[in-house]
Amino acid sequence: MLWYAFRDPQTPFALKVASLLTGLYLVSPIDLIPFTVPFLGVIDDLVIVPLAVGFIAKRLPADVHEDAGRKADMWIARWFRRPLLAALVILAILVAIWAVLLYLIYRVVVG
Repeated sequence: MLWYAFRDPQTPFALKVASLLTGLYLVSPIDLIPFTVPFLGVIDDLVIVPLAVGFIAKRLPADVHEDAGRKADMWIARWFRRPLLAALVILAILVAIWAVLLYLIYRVVVG
């Protein structure tokens, strides 16, 4: 839903920035609580991201919220006919993002 709201010109700029930062935090290898801390490292993502998404969604203009929700529902209905394919595409995207981030970090550190 946030993707469609992000692309809508009626969405306030601050909410677009918040959506972008939430997405980056989700795929970022850097967390507030690192994964090395047992249990809390995973809970960090499971709590912060849904809270941020809810915060952003509540503040969207009503027509943007309704339109983005309708588009997101249509997207889910289309992809959940093939849930394995959807899961593989999402996994591939996440792995690609991690690979690019690790490559960039390697280039900066090694030089």
